[in-house]
Amino acid sequence: MKFSVAKSELLQALQSVLSVVPTRTTLQVLSNILLETDNTKGVGKLRLAATDLDTFVIKTLPVNVKKLGNITIPAKVFADIVREAPETEIEVSSTDTRVEIKFGKGVYKISGLPKDDFPKLPQVNLAKQIKINGADLTNLIRKTIFGVSTDETRPALNGVLWRTKGDRMEMVATDGHRLAKISLINKKLKGMHEDVIIPPKVLNLLTRFIGEEEYDVGIIFGENNIIFSLEDVILSSRLIEGPYPNFEQVIPKDNDKKLVADIESLTSTVRRVAILSNTLTHQVKFGLKRGAGASGGSLELSSVNFDLGGEAKETIPCEYTGEDMEIGYNANYVLDVLKQMEGEKVTFELSTSVSAGIIYSVPQKEGEEYLCLLMPLRLVE
Repeated sequence: MKFSVAKSELLQALQSVLSVVPTRTTLQVLSNILLETDNTKGVGKLRLAATDLDTFVIKTLPVNVKKLGNITIPAKVFADIVREAPETEIEVSSTDTRVEIKFGKGVYKISGLPKDDFPKLPQVNLAKQIKINGADLTNLIRKTIFGVSTDETRPALNGVLWRTKGDRMEMVATDGHRLAKISLINKKLKGMHEDVIIPPKVLNLLTRFIGEEEYDVGIIFGENNIIFSLEDVILSSRLIEGPYPNFEQVIPKDNDKKLVADIESLTSTVRRVAILSNTLTHQVKFGLKRGAGASGGSLELSSVNFDLGGEAKETIPCEYTGEDMEIGYNANYVLDVLKQMEGEKVTFELSTSVSAGIIYSVPQKEGEEYLCLLMPLRLVE
């Protein structure tokens, strides 16, 4: 194998695949990346691939191919050499299990492993891909992924549920304390009725690769994996085995108390009051009071930290309908939810101090339905 390419282009490609290389592994080849040259139709290309066995990233970039071949080499060492190289052309060549990297007057040699030792790359049949808007996909992911559970005793909750219902596609994530659910109008996936549970790692990578670009993303659904096809990147991930819990039954339908507050004001106040909250529970108490008229009201946010001998209390105006009540929330969870809300106002639909509240912003984007559910904490007197 022998190819040459500009340092900046090679480094950018390496950074695309490095994120899935495991930091610790008992299988040495997983610390390597696969380099493979191709010269189909006279167009020289380099394919870089990395995996942790659950997720594959394959990046393709144009290079000057002088000799076809393949090898796997230590990812971190190779990236460090390329990163520290001057801005110039880099030539990489291999013989058996040795790789030589040249630039300027420098020559660096490292040992690699043959391609046969590397896990088999996923089969990508682009004829089967369904293309959907990348911005829509990013929106679905960002508004749900924060709710994924890290509790390994409930593996189905360790991923994001993605399903289609007629003319809509829906993503849901929950950890039992909070839930995020969003659905968008989308007719392209109509007919794909099976629910899939996708690990958050590949979804985070996907949003990073899509970035601010405006293009469609190809989706290929496999039996136990999912493949995302971007312009020059292929992402593949195993799916988490289901079934996903019946989340619909935990979303309350009869919450009769309604709080409407300014998102910016509520966010900044929760953040301040949380400074003196309990370091384990991060509890902030919401004290809700009706106004004298038909509308209006006040929201008192307070916290106590007995270890510091500290307490905080701050009141903001709001619109509140219902009986006066107090309810406690984990401030971090509240802030995670508020961060996703768009517009100027956020609505909390509540029932009692021990039951789930529904949170959403008004107005919603056209064609979008988004809500979050938050379980309260037991109030500490």
